[in-house]
Amino acid sequence: MNLKDVLELYAKYNRHANGEMVRILKTLPESRFFESAGSYYKSIAGLAGHALSSTAGTLRRIGEAGFQAAAVLPALADFPKPPAGPVQGWLPFATLGEYETLRTKADEALIAACSAADENELGRTFGFAGRDGQTKIMAFGGNLLALFTHEVHHRGGVSTILDGWGVENDWSSLMRFLFL
Repeated sequence: MNLKDVLELYAKYNRHANGEMVRILKTLPESRFFESAGSYYKSIAGLAGHALSSTAGTLRRIGEAGFQAAAVLPALADFPKPPAGPVQGWLPFATLGEYETLRTKADEALIAACSAADENELGRTFGFAGRDGQTKIMAFGGNLLALFTHEVHHRGGVSTILDGWGVENDWSSLMRFLFL
C-alpha cells in the first residue's frame, strides 16, 4: 500500500464517516445541531462547520498551487468563503441540509483529487503562508494527511457531544475500508 492508496482509502472513509454523522444528526431536532454544547466551537454545527471550512480551504489552497486543480477548483468555485478578519462563529451554512450539501461536495472533491493523483504529484511540495505569516513548505500528500486527521479530530468532538446527550453514534471504524 502506497501513499496514494492510503489517501484514496481515507477519502472514501471520510465520506462514509461524514455521511453517517449527518444521518445520525438528522434523527435529532435540527435545533440540536446549533445548540450550545460547551465546545470551543460552541455547537455541533460549529465543530462540523470548522472542519468543513478547513477542508474546503485546504483543497482550494492545494488546487491553486497546482494539485489536481481541474478536479478541485471547479468543485469549490461556489463554495462559501469566510469573511476577512476573525471568523470565530462564522458558518458557511444555515441549516443541516445546507451543511450536508456542502459536506458532500467537499467529500466528492477529495475523492476525485485523491483518485486522480499519482505518487509523484503527492510528493511535490508547495509553499503557503501559515497563520504566523511565515512561509510553510509541505508536500501535497502530507497536506492531505493533515486534512484527514483534522476531520477525524473534529468528528470525535461531535461524537463526544452526542455521547453526552445519550445519542448512540459510531462512524469511527476505518477497518471495513481495509479488507481486500
